[in-house]
Amino acid sequence: MLVVQIASTTFFIVKILSELLLWQITFVPWEIQELLEILSSFGLLFGVISSVILLAIASRRVRRVNTQLNAAAGDFQTHIDRQFEEWRLTPSERIVALLVIKGFSNVEIAKLRGTTESTIKSQVTSIFRKANLTSRLQLVVCVIEDVVAAIPDDAQAR
Repeated sequence: MLVVQIASTTFFIVKILSELLLWQITFVPWEIQELLEILSSFGLLFGVISSVILLAIASRRVRRVNTQLNAAAGDFQTHIDRQFEEWRLTPSERIVALLVIKGFSNVEIAKLRGTTESTIKSQVTSIFRKANLTSRLQLVVCVIEDVVAAIPDDAQAR
């Protein structure tokens, strides 16, 4: 379809330039020029129609993906809360764990929480012990794996 559109556009540009610059295209009889104009018009029309169809398909895909992303984003906190309940984290440990997952350092978390760095270190150690983990990376991976495991198989295949 793209080749037909390019050929049609080229034909019309050459025809317009020849009329503007008073070029005589004598090697092509007028009957063939008329036929080429008709075919080119149909080619451009089909190009517009196919573009509209492809845009509609792409728009539906974007809406479906946005719906899935919104659902996943809404479910993310639910899965984190469930995981924290399984680990029996205290409310303070939950907040600290979320900040660790977001990538904050102990110093940054202490400043945000208005506490000392040693308190945060204690809470992080307690989180690791309750969750049977040994590092921040394991905490993040564990939470992400839980969310990914909850996504239906047909959504993961897309």
